[in-house]
Amino acid sequence: MDKLNRRRFLKYSGGNISLMALAGKRLEASEPMKSINHRQAANPSTVDVAVIGAGAFGGWAALYLREMGLSVALIDAYGPGNARAASGGETRQIRAGYGEREIYTRWVIEAFKRWEARQEEWGGLPLFYRTGQLSLYREGGSRSFRATQTVLTKLGVENEVIEHDEVARQYPQFNLDGIDFGYYLPSTGVLMARRGCFAVAEDFQRKGGEFILAKAKPGRQAGRQLQEITLSTGQTISAENFVFACGPWLPKVLPNPMKDRLVTPRRSTFWYGVPPDDNRFTHPNCPNFSMAGVYGFPSIEGRGLKFATVYDSIPFDPDTDERLVTENEVGRAREFLDKWFPALRGQPLLESRVCQYETSVDDNFIVDHHPDMENVWIVGGGSGHGYKHGIMLGDYVARRVTGQATDPELDATFKLKAETF
Repeated sequence: MDKLNRRRFLKYSGGNISLMALAGKRLEASEPMKSINHRQAANPSTVDVAVIGAGAFGGWAALYLREMGLSVALIDAYGPGNARAASGGETRQIRAGYGEREIYTRWVIEAFKRWEARQEEWGGLPLFYRTGQLSLYREGGSRSFRATQTVLTKLGVENEVIEHDEVARQYPQFNLDGIDFGYYLPSTGVLMARRGCFAVAEDFQRKGGEFILAKAKPGRQAGRQLQEITLSTGQTISAENFVFACGPWLPKVLPNPMKDRLVTPRRSTFWYGVPPDDNRFTHPNCPNFSMAGVYGFPSIEGRGLKFATVYDSIPFDPDTDERLVTENEVGRAREFLDKWFPALRGQPLLESRVCQYETSVDDNFIVDHHPDMENVWIVGGGSGHGYKHGIMLGDYVARRVTGQATDPELDATFKLKAETF
């Protein structure tokens, strides 16, 4: 196998894994990554589990499986946190508000604890910023707001309705014309997405997992069992179980059954400059925000005020489409900035990015057996909210793969549905 040692890992990651030097002695360069598992009797082309896809779902699943003592190969065509991946952006939001979907709220409550624990385990590497979130509403709010308020109150998650005048006093950086109240969730935060993917991949290797940079596809099959996968390098890997966590690539890698069960729309994100003498738009003085169908983050680590838009739900090919925002998108983003943040009028657009996410037919994650191959697991359907849950879903996937008991409600929710787009 083409093992990925530390030098090659840094090469493929563009050196960004060096951010871990900030994390303290537990991730110093003097502690080498281990690129092979410790099962001395194992054939290097045979593992207990092969995980295809090193994003938020696959990376965490591989790490949990390795921590359970299994030999694991993690394969990705472009590398962890790469620019094409749905998990490869700078930042992602983690929030407990999910309307009526209580199972995701419960997961996020636990995810907060796990992100903080992993951050400490990895020497304080900055992965999670607790920012809070302010959503702005007209009178009556929305159905989703009311459902979120009910669920969070039931589960004991702090949430607060703030009247207009108090919002204006606490957050003068927002334009509140036409706004009646704000809804504040102090638990909401920002995750450093690309950095997190690197951290998971390095911990996986340090604990004896094997990362392979290659494109993978199903290979030889015997009856209802997949025997091996074939890599673009010409190599093959045999395993007892295979986990395909390929995100937007699932319909390409497994056209049967994933064709028409996922759609991959594009999303545009923008970062705008903040004045050097005005810290109102910088963490911790500005919370995450949501209004007019747009959500965003304060400036973190000097990156600028960020917001994400879904102006046009255009299908996107993660391999071949160019990631260029359109002139129309830039214009509409500027209109949003000028309306809601008057003090930022005239500030430059620092950066823009086009990414994609894969959405399932019911916006739920997918964790289920392949209908024709009993030892193949399909994991995907991030549906625009997958990254924050990777730390939970990876554990769930590892338990399913190893035959451990899991919550029947989750099993039913994550089942591959018969419906298609």
